[in-house]
Amino acid sequence: MAAVLDFEPWLINKLKSLKTDENVFGTYISGILDSEDSVDDKKDALEGILAEIVESDISVHVNEIIEKWESSRPKEEAPKPVTDVDLQLAKLLESQSLATTTRREYTDEEKKIREAILSQYSQLSDNEENEVNEEEPESPDLVKNTNAADVAAAARGRREQARQEAQRKKEKDKEDREKQKQLKEEKKEKRKTQKGERKR
Repeated sequence: MAAVLDFEPWLINKLKSLKTDENVFGTYISGILDSEDSVDDKKDALEGILAEIVESDISVHVNEIIEKWESSRPKEEAPKPVTDVDLQLAKLLESQSLATTTRREYTDEEKKIREAILSQYSQLSDNEENEVNEEEPESPDLVKNTNAADVAAAARGRREQARQEAQRKKEKDKEDREKQKQLKEEKKEKRKTQKGERKR
């Protein structure tokens, strides 16, 4: 970082020696050098700028600026050698001990104790259910529906009643349509009669 800081004062002095505005051109030249363009592109851009400032030895000044820039930049570290992923994975797996579960074998005595405890809990849960059922008071207003035939008959009765209602409505609609048709015919006949009388 200190090397980069050395470049900026050098560039300012260089631009002053070329009798130009170091603030404007200095930041512009630094921007070109900081870009990710190739060295040739940077040289072309610098030549374009310096052509406006200097009339001769443009390439000498450009090369001097580029060399100073590169010498002041920190050197990049050499890339680390790439290791084989499979090799790393194998080493990692070797270093870790895999957790294994072992199934425990119970002795006959332990099995009997276990069964006794489980049966005791199941009896407790059965007793609790019976107690809950006993605690629920039966309401005299509520009667269980034990006669499915009565329910089915009531449903059939409702369906039959609905069917009869629909039939009556259908017949009434038919009668209304016939009355409307008859009234239309009568009006039509009346008009014909009135037209005939007017013509006379």
